[in-house]
Amino acid sequence: MNRFGRRRLWSVAVLAPWATYAAVASATITLSADFDSASLDVAHSSAAGELVTLAGRDNFNPGDWKWLYFQADGVTGQTPTFRIGDNFETGGSSLTGHAMVYSYDQQTWAFFDSNVRSAAQNTFTFKNNSPFAEDRVFVAYGLPYSYGRVVEHTQELIGNPWASATISGNSSLVVGPSPGGVDDLGRTIAPRDMFGYKITDTTQPASSKKKVVLFSGVHANETLGNLTLEGLVDFLVSDDPEAARLRRLAEFYVYPMVNPDGRFAGYNRSTVQAPATDPNRVWDPPGYGGLDDVRVAGEVSRADTGGDVDYVIDFHSTVNGKEGHYGYVLPAYQDDPLWQDFLQLEPEVRTLSASLIDDTAAKFGRDILGAEFSITFETQFLAGENIDRFLDLGRHFGLAFERTLRVAGDLNFDGALDGSDWTLFLAGADADLSHMSAADAYAAGDLNGDGRNDLADFGEFKDAYIAAHGPGAFAVLLGGVPEPSCATLVSAGLFVHLGAASRRRRCQLIRRLHHD
Repeated sequence: MNRFGRRRLWSVAVLAPWATYAAVASATITLSADFDSASLDVAHSSAAGELVTLAGRDNFNPGDWKWLYFQADGVTGQTPTFRIGDNFETGGSSLTGHAMVYSYDQQTWAFFDSNVRSAAQNTFTFKNNSPFAEDRVFVAYGLPYSYGRVVEHTQELIGNPWASATISGNSSLVVGPSPGGVDDLGRTIAPRDMFGYKITDTTQPASSKKKVVLFSGVHANETLGNLTLEGLVDFLVSDDPEAARLRRLAEFYVYPMVNPDGRFAGYNRSTVQAPATDPNRVWDPPGYGGLDDVRVAGEVSRADTGGDVDYVIDFHSTVNGKEGHYGYVLPAYQDDPLWQDFLQLEPEVRTLSASLIDDTAAKFGRDILGAEFSITFETQFLAGENIDRFLDLGRHFGLAFERTLRVAGDLNFDGALDGSDWTLFLAGADADLSHMSAADAYAAGDLNGDGRNDLADFGEFKDAYIAAHGPGAFAVLLGGVPEPSCATLVSAGLFVHLGAASRRRRCQLIRRLHHD
């Protein structure tokens, strides 16, 4: 390439961005909220140059807005300032320390650089330090979770070996329709599919399993609850060894979107069918306050589980709370092993006392489904905490369930550590179990997950058995002698396939473990 050619390319490289910015410098920014889960009073919002004045929708608690999600076009190369009143139900201080989010693709979200509340002006303004890189941007109060994402995530579970339809659902995991209706903007909201499914390992008898019911999406604007539930579901169907064991210990009944119409329409809190009614105050069969979507969720969960479950968790989130992430937990439940195991994994989560007086999903779980542990879990939109944070919260619920429900050394997953587990341990002793699934290998005595049932696993089994029954009981298990002979262990089947020298070494170590 000649010198002239290089200079022309250099000129194009410099002038093209300048030309683009010049073209959009006077472009008018336009706003839209006509898409799944969007929310903005577009008619009372405006854009004047780079100042965009926003108005929230008053479709619950008139005069207060609690959800914001819209599309802005014509923003390439601009650094607009967005401004909205801070008239939340609990006062403008709820926006102190908050940060709005934006995305170009509705998948990857970032926080705005500057977020400022002015108490004197009763406003909240937010903007970036650098111009937008694309012509269209999506802006939200917090991380969105659309009805469409529920559909997509549920469809991914169809055909999964661990997920199946409930007795109330069909092969598409649909358990019923929402009522639909006309929203506050005059738009017709068509009835939408409501989903329900079960996650478990069907190779284990259901009679030995705990039953867990999971709800989310009761309040239209509480999107983080769905992210947390999605993280839990993703863990439950994963290849993680803990998830594999948990599927043999429990059946999970999942109802991911109780209020699909309100979520799709971008409502602040309520349903399209009854915009002045809080849907988490009507879980009272048979009428359910006249809310058909809550009735569907309530009745199918009763039918699917037989109305007899062990745990219920209703996942919510708050846009104006000041407690961070917390659980509304009845005082009688606060020492429950599941909650304590979860707090070990999430020590910053707070415990707030619930009364279970109102007809909430948590009260429904206790009184109608018979749960011995039923809570509302609240997550808060916090500046700097993105999608992965809430998916991890869900995963930690899964790990907490596994820690709570698994009895160490219980190889047949029947909830007790006894002689039948010792028989399984002996059957898998010192074999190569690496070709098995994590749950099958555990059932064959691989307690430490290294693909073998060997000396280390024997030590873990021994410790678990002594912790459960005492040292004397372990001696009885080994043949009634205080220190087992090598002949006793070989005749029992442990290391029988090894050569004599190897058997002697293993037996000596086992006797030492037994003596210790």
